[in-house]
Amino acid sequence: MNQPTDTRLLGRMLCALVLTLVGYGVLLWVVFTLAPTGLAVVICAVLALVLIGCVTQADYVAYWATNAVAIDREQYPPLYDTTDRLARQADILRPPVAVIPADEPNALSAGTGSRTVLCVTTGLLKTLEEDELEAVLAHELAHLKNSDSAVMTIAGFPTTIAITAITLSTRALTPTTMFLGLPFWIAMYVLFIGVPVYLATLPGTLVLSRYREYAADRGAVAITGKPFALASALATLHSTPTPPDTDLRRVAGFNAFCIVPSRSLLPTGATHPPTHKRIRRLRQLQTDAAE
Repeated sequence: MNQPTDTRLLGRMLCALVLTLVGYGVLLWVVFTLAPTGLAVVICAVLALVLIGCVTQADYVAYWATNAVAIDREQYPPLYDTTDRLARQADILRPPVAVIPADEPNALSAGTGSRTVLCVTTGLLKTLEEDELEAVLAHELAHLKNSDSAVMTIAGFPTTIAITAITLSTRALTPTTMFLGLPFWIAMYVLFIGVPVYLATLPGTLVLSRYREYAADRGAVAITGKPFALASALATLHSTPTPPDTDLRRVAGFNAFCIVPSRSLLPTGATHPPTHKRIRRLRQLQTDAAE
């Protein structure tokens, strides 16, 4: 694949890392403000180990979080062979391929270097036509070639912590906890500190998340030469009815890494551009190629 380096993507990755420092600073400030110094150091050390694990062991994290099952050629010959062919066209090593047992049609890739994985749901395999599936796989391979997943993990880590705190606290705000008193006020306190951390860390995610999807769309077109196939796949995935929550939870934790957003606390626009804008850009690529 002969595609020039996307300097704008590299610039946004660098900007995301810089902005993320602010988020980490706010997170550290909260930890050291609320906890004794010794405990704060331990908490920060644990968070650092978790972050390092998420970056260096991203493939294992993806397997664990989504219940993905690694497959070989004998189990899914067309999927395996198509991924292998597209990886050669993209000039990268074929990543391990895994299938997520979920009805929601979606796909994601995670990891960097030799520790990568490309996951598709069983719903995706049932929903898309052959050329659409090829385009989706090429999109995920483009993410791996761009190495943007690791940067996205680092940028989104403090946001994920804030989201977790907000989610747990909002779930605890019930009539029962209000009656008990103390649990209610603890939840309100966690919510009060979680929202500022979320707002402080969100810019690092926003500056990269949307653009990386546009970049991967262009990368998929460079690999396959079929912008209409990816546009058709996005339209199909966007119009698919929402599956049960049990399926959504399989990929919701990797929402920012999916080809189309799943349901999560993050607004859809925080992780992905609007689908209709992605389709419009792909159709423009189709028009430009025809001229």
